[in-house]
Amino acid sequence: MDYRTVLVALGADAACASRIRMAADLAGSFGAHVVGVSATGLRLDPIRDFGDNAARHLDASRRRLLSQAELQRGILSETMGAHAPGVPFSHRVVEEEAGWVLAQEARVADLVVMARPVATQEVSSLAADPAEYVLLNAGRPVLLVPPAFQPLHGGHAVIAWDGQREAARAVADAMPLLLRASHVTIVAVWDVREEPQADTEPVAGLRQYLQRHGIVAGVRNVQKAGPVGSNILEAVSAVGGDMLVAGGYGHSRLRELVMGGTTRTLMRHAEVPLLLSH
Repeated sequence: MDYRTVLVALGADAACASRIRMAADLAGSFGAHVVGVSATGLRLDPIRDFGDNAARHLDASRRRLLSQAELQRGILSETMGAHAPGVPFSHRVVEEEAGWVLAQEARVADLVVMARPVATQEVSSLAADPAEYVLLNAGRPVLLVPPAFQPLHGGHAVIAWDGQREAARAVADAMPLLLRASHVTIVAVWDVREEPQADTEPVAGLRQYLQRHGIVAGVRNVQKAGPVGSNILEAVSAVGGDMLVAGGYGHSRLRELVMGGTTRTLMRHAEVPLLLSH
């Protein structure tokens, strides 16, 4: 399977053009269509009995938000024309909250390209970062990218593997990229008391699965002597990884998002593109 629809989250941040270029680079490689999505925020209707001033204020706010979306359309068009002139693209504007919009739009895409959450951002379960909401609610893989452009295929791909459902889903979702990688390394984090070898299950099963797809993967076993997320990121740096593939752990409960600590660490601190699946 190849990616045929690559969705990219547009925004007012300085890295928006770089993010579009990353999506365009992927789309050009896979013959995909790029969909740029602008979410203006919650749509507010005038409150009855608050008078004309409130209505005028809300209308002015709406026009300002739609104007920002139009600027994002221009950035999308300019970036695609400069870096991927033959790649088809379209623009969607939805007047709702960003996380909800992107989760809905992602359900008819193969891959979602988003900015990684800010590392210093305060974590609040009631006001989660849009990337966390999309990961837990879209049913599609999310590719979190650093601010600076870097190619997203053909490099050294690293798989964080624990044999769980989420990690298995991530490997399957990343297969188009893994097939185009120059190297693939499996990073397995084990309990500090164990000393597994490269042919130890469940790593052996993953290596055999990848080999049947024509991928010969190396293995780096990491003994768990601290936070798992930090161990994984240190291993990625040690092997010279260009991309990380991992399972995204967490769940939604009413309006609350409960994200696993390892997942949050990877989302906020990975210095390479990070593909997560839930």
